Amino acid sequence: MSPQSDQPSRPVGAPGAGGDAAPSDPPVWEARRRRRAVGDRAMQRAVLLALVVGLVLDAIVITIAAVTADGPALIGALIGTGLTLVVVLPTLVIAVIGRRMTPVTMAAGVLGSWAVKMLIVILVLIVVRDLASVSTRWIGLALLVGAVSAVTVEVTLLMRSRQPLDVEPVAAPPEDDA
Repeated sequence: MSPQSDQPSRPVGAPGAGGDAAPSDPPVWEARRRRRAVGDRAMQRAVLLALVVGLVLDAIVITIAAVTADGPALIGALIGTGLTLVVVLPTLVIAVIGRRMTPVTMAAGVLGSWAVKMLIVILVLIVVRDLASVSTRWIGLALLVGAVSAVTVEVTLLMRSRQPLDVEPVAAPPEDDA
């Protein structure tokens, strides 16, 4: 709320923010805000559910490794689950804070987070590749199950949700009588 009136405050550049529109003209701005919020909620819900599904499936992999295999398999499954978090959590963070970012900042955040998580995965795999106490097969299995299932759930939910497309109509050019 703005201190001078009982009207909600608007960001700079929003219709009505600088006196360029009457306070009674917020429907377009409010409709855009609501549509954007629905899309944000769908994205956040999809990524959060994807994280939960990935972790539940990784817990099953860890249990199988603990019951049926030896110690290196369990350690490998735990490392793979940790790498699953490295792959999925930055996406969740970007989805949560993305609505406050400009498109360029969002693109930089997505690209930067992808580069960092790939660097971490590669470095961890290089460090553990020759250790006899860690099973790289179980790392790969846990990472594959967790990350692929998380991405699959995320894509499925986002395809089912109707993401609003905020496109301004193009004004028709003036007609010439000549």
